[in-house]
Order: sequence, then structure tokens, then C-alpha cells
Amino acid sequence: MYTKEEAKAIKLQFWDGFKRYSKKRGRKMTSWVLKGTQIKEVQLKFDLNKEGAFVMLQVDSKLDSTRISVFESFEKYKPVIDETCGKDLIWDKHYFIKGFKEVSVMYYHLEDISILNQNDWDKCYEFFFNQMVLLEEAFLDVKEVIMYRA
Repeated sequence: MYTKEEAKAIKLQFWDGFKRYSKKRGRKMTSWVLKGTQIKEVQLKFDLNKEGAFVMLQVDSKLDSTRISVFESFEKYKPVIDETCGKDLIWDKHYFIKGFKEVSVMYYHLEDISILNQNDWDKCYEFFFNQMVLLEEAFLDVKEVIMYRA
């Protein structure tokens, strides 16, 4: 087991490594859309936790009705999004973040991977990069119509 400080240092090394990996592949970390979606309720995210690695588009709002409405706007364009993202993209209108809250998500999931195992890092970097490129492209394809939904 690692101390909190050791685990924190490992996490920092992991994310620094992903930053370098992205740069080698032609993307600075600041060039990912992530929180700059221009849609208040929508964020693109990288996550690595005990359940595995995730690349996700998360819809979140204080009002469930707003969250559901925004997510349903994406669902209207599911064929367009799936054409870019493929069948591995998981859609979940009622995704519960353990110990936190319910959100709506579209996500890719890579199981059996740990931030504490440096042997997993290259596989995770490749997964993060490749899947976020797809998800970001699909998001940008439908962004304008989602932004100006009725």
C-alpha cells in the first residue's frame, strides 16, 4: 500500500506523463475541449479510478430536468455521434457517481487498469488520447445544435 503522499505523487507523475504523451501526439493538454464546451452543463473528462479508465462527456446540472433535457438533445443525434464514436460508446442517462450525485454520460471504459501500476500507463495514455479524439470530434459535430436547442 502507498501512503497518501506517495499515491498523490504517483498520480501527478501519471498526469504529467499523459501531458507529455499528448504533446508527442500533437495535442497540448490546453487544446482539449474538456471544460471549454461553451455549454454550461457539459464537460469532457478523463478519469482513472478503481473501476478503470474513462473518457466521458458528462452532463450535469443542479436541476435534473435540465440535465435530462440536455442529454436528450444529444440522444437525438445518437446516430451521428455513434458514426464517429463507434459501438463502444456507452450512453447512460442516469449514471451515479459513487458518493456524489447522479449525472448523464456518454463514455468509453477501459477495465482492469490502475494508476498505481506504471505498467498500465502507456495503455491508458493511448486509450485516453484515441477515445477523446473521437468523443471530442463527435461533440464538435453536434455542438451548435445542442447549444441552440429549443
